[in-house]
Amino acid sequence: MTFENLKLIAAKKKAPLDAAGKRRARLLHQINKQIDFASKFAPARAQRGRWFQQEADGSFTLAIRYGRRDLELSKGKFAVSCTSTDELIKALEAARLHCSKGQFDDQLERISGEIRQGFRRN
Repeated sequence: MTFENLKLIAAKKKAPLDAAGKRRARLLHQINKQIDFASKFAPARAQRGRWFQQEADGSFTLAIRYGRRDLELSKGKFAVSCTSTDELIKALEAARLHCSKGQFDDQLERISGEIRQGFRRN
């Protein structure tokens, strides 16, 4: 294959993400993973790392998690109640939108600081 008919340019390097951008990207990846879990949900199949549980009445409870800790979605509220998998997916998409806008950045910074504290030697 030759590149005679194509316009060749120098490769542009992508600017590295700052710490907040890395945390946000990690959370976005996990939210996308949860959307995949929800779209393939089967009650009899256990999935490791799933953020949502099905209640006895068939509804779902979803907690957005980062580093094994639940994010506070509203003052004192840490979970979303959903009646169906479609509503569950909509809630996860709303969380993805909030995350991409940086609305969880303060909590992510605080939680990652707490996690780092656990690794320090005394």
